[in-house]
Amino acid sequence: MAHGPMKSHEMKTRKDDREKMRKEDNKQEEKKRRIIVIGDSHARGCAAEIKSNLDENFDVQGFVKPGAGLSAIITTTEKDIQHLSKQDVVVVWGGSRDVGKNETKQGINRIKNFVETNKCINIILMEVPHRHDLIQYSCVNKDVEKYNSKIKKHMKGHENAEVMKVNLERGTFTKHGQHMNAMGKELMAKRITETIKHTLKMCKKTLIVMKWKEDASRDKQDPREATPGIREERDPNENQKDNAQTEEGDNRQQETETVGTVSRRNQRTPVTRREDFLWADTSKRQAR
Repeated sequence: MAHGPMKSHEMKTRKDDREKMRKEDNKQEEKKRRIIVIGDSHARGCAAEIKSNLDENFDVQGFVKPGAGLSAIITTTEKDIQHLSKQDVVVVWGGSRDVGKNETKQGINRIKNFVETNKCINIILMEVPHRHDLIQYSCVNKDVEKYNSKIKKHMKGHENAEVMKVNLERGTFTKHGQHMNAMGKELMAKRITETIKHTLKMCKKTLIVMKWKEDASRDKQDPREATPGIREERDPNENQKDNAQTEEGDNRQQETETVGTVSRRNQRTPVTRREDFLWADTSKRQAR
């Protein structure tokens, strides 16, 4: 009969230990920064390359839909993205199908709504790559350039979004020319990891130490006023020097005032009124 309660106690302790282990594992997973890569065929294998370039503190996942448009790419991962925070990053690589079917306006509007609804998440938008399977000056490549320029203009006002260029040479694409080869994907994965690290460093909050109101008021006051009842003693020589300087300044001011009152015009000699022509006429009249 004694073995029964002992076994039940051991079972409880084991359950408690398991729950503690699960909580610790969940805490470790929460500490990890999540990076989600969503896109069309251009994003294939991108998540694995990014994961190899990052530390263990990052949890990288990839969701790829070849040949899908931006609306289908974004809607498939809405549930997973809702639980992300400012310490996480979402990489969106799509738009080739939208440009190829003259649906650029719809694709741009879908991206704008996605960025505005997820302001608490860091978003990296990849440009649509140039299609080397077509002529350089084809209508599709012109639409690609217009699409990329419009995305940059629309994303200027959004701090949580960043547009990344995909300017690769012809040697980084396959023989067909539409998709990238292994070398091109490695290069782009390295660039994406650099931008991820840069964005996460910028998101780190720096603590600003603010002073209390009393401390600020004390700093503004003079040190003499801050310590009432205590006066600084000065040497008598310093007082004499100050008095002499003040007297010299007063004398200079008086000299300038006197100089300012003296006029610089040439003074004329005084003339008697008899020599004036009016008086001369009266004397002649009297003589007559």
